[in-house]
Amino acid sequence: MLENYRQSVSASKRAAILKAGRESFLANGYSGTAVADIARNADVSTATLYKHFASKEDLFAAVVRDAYGYRDGEYANLPEGIDVEDFLVGVIRRYLDTQFDRKINALLRIVIAEVPHAPDLARDLYENLITIRYRELESILEGLIAQGRLKPHDARYGVRLIGGAIKEYFIWPALFDANFSLPPETDEILHRTVRDFLTLYGAGR
Repeated sequence: MLENYRQSVSASKRAAILKAGRESFLANGYSGTAVADIARNADVSTATLYKHFASKEDLFAAVVRDAYGYRDGEYANLPEGIDVEDFLVGVIRRYLDTQFDRKINALLRIVIAEVPHAPDLARDLYENLITIRYRELESILEGLIAQGRLKPHDARYGVRLIGGAIKEYFIWPALFDANFSLPPETDEILHRTVRDFLTLYGAGR
């Protein structure tokens, strides 16, 4: 019981640190944020913060990871008999909703601003966080290929094909315009993009 209590307190403190860190980074940027201020806003000591996160860079990476809301293995077992177009549109729409609702675009702008001063931070975030989404979608395409729902093809290329269109319509505008939001025709664009992909790789086409 005591150990469960300690774990609960530790998890609560970690969540408070992530929340305070997210608010501070979004308000002040990476360079303008002090670890001591995050600790104070989270109502923990600086020592406690460092027990959870080894450095400010580690904390920022955790904030971005938390914003993405990754769920390991969520698409490990794809349902049978799905409508491939609707399924892929649903997956991508969920990605986009997360990207916009959880202020990931704003966090990415912070990363981009820090590239000249902290290239390791930007590189680590790209390699260990952003590419997770690519790998997840690759896994989904590979699962659909294994089910015979897609023609055999290089899933990594397929992801880049879909991702390029999504970035062009939604991500790049958001990175350069803080007021950009998903347009009313988002679902129509997603269906059109996936249909174009399925023209190349849909089974039976």
